[in-house]
Amino acid sequence: MQNKEQQPLMVTIRCTVFNHERYLRECLDGFVMQKTNFRFEAIVHDDASTDGSAAIIKEYAEKYPDIIKPIYETENQYSKHDGSLGRIMREHTHGKYVAFCEGDDYWTDPLKLQKQVDVLENNPECKICFGITETMTADGKPTGSFFPSSFEHIGNTITLEDFCREQFTHGQWFGHTSTFMYSKSLDDIRNQLLKTVFKDFPYGDITIILTGFLYGKGYFIKETMSRYRLN
Repeated sequence: MQNKEQQPLMVTIRCTVFNHERYLRECLDGFVMQKTNFRFEAIVHDDASTDGSAAIIKEYAEKYPDIIKPIYETENQYSKHDGSLGRIMREHTHGKYVAFCEGDDYWTDPLKLQKQVDVLENNPECKICFGITETMTADGKPTGSFFPSSFEHIGNTITLEDFCREQFTHGQWFGHTSTFMYSKSLDDIRNQLLKTVFKDFPYGDITIILTGFLYGKGYFIKETMSRYRLN
């Protein structure tokens, strides 16, 4: 029987870090605590931080070499605004599915990845999956507010029509980026759309979820999976 280390890579987590020293351990702990029956990796990209972020990443990479895959920049890529950061992350993504969490947010559910992979594997028409996020203050205190803020009336399977109705009629947003998981097959499609119809969009998470809805359906797991820091 094949052990987990010999299995194909199922999920790549993309984690971008810049001067997140105060919060980074919580973020990385959220990755290494995940309990799965498949192999996953976390691409942790330090964008030339000037604090101790790189040292923390190195510590975790040495302790969890099968999970934490570090990238250390000597020049900040985000500030170039030329797509280099996205290109670097795509080039290092090898899993069937992609998940996200920035270095100042963190996951609260140790079964987050397992639940989302199970959903996407069992619902091939769904190209993106997301859950509920609780917001917190900069020092980590929960605010009691959630993304989405109201979800009782929302079904599990979401179409583009559902998204448009909730977003533009009710002002409802489907989850925070830290709960997104989508099929890697959408990466090339989204990259092309970023050069055309999406080129003026101010936020990347909008283009991720829209691409998922344009080429399939979404699936909403009505469980809290992460915390988003209001900085």
